[in-house]
Amino acid sequence: MIKLRDILEETTVSMGQVRSNPYASSFKSPEQIAEDMDYVPAKFSNPEAKIHMDNDVKQMSKILGKASQQVIKIMMDGVKSGKYDALDIIRGIDTGEWNRTHNGERTFMKMLWRKVRKGFRRYMPKGKLRK
Repeated sequence: MIKLRDILEETTVSMGQVRSNPYASSFKSPEQIAEDMDYVPAKFSNPEAKIHMDNDVKQMSKILGKASQQVIKIMMDGVKSGKYDALDIIRGIDTGEWNRTHNGERTFMKMLWRKVRKGFRRYMPKGKLRK
């Protein structure tokens, strides 16, 4: 009998194996695995730099959190008012002129859409994302 504890001990994410299939072979070569384990990030220039960077990362995270809330609110307001349905949101993000956004912004909007798409079902008839 195979025990879950034994499977989890022998299979790790860093080995590149999928937990749902612990017997699948790794998609990383042994050299890549060794390289991943040898990676050590560069040290900070001084101890104060780490403290300042930690504070700045917290501040940037708060700003991104507020921006995320505003983006989600725009999506929700558009669906609630009937300007478009929920599936039009992802279609609009994926298509159209590429100079509307900067690098990474579309990816960020897609991530937010995936995060909240189930919440749109309550505004649609029969719980469907399409009218």
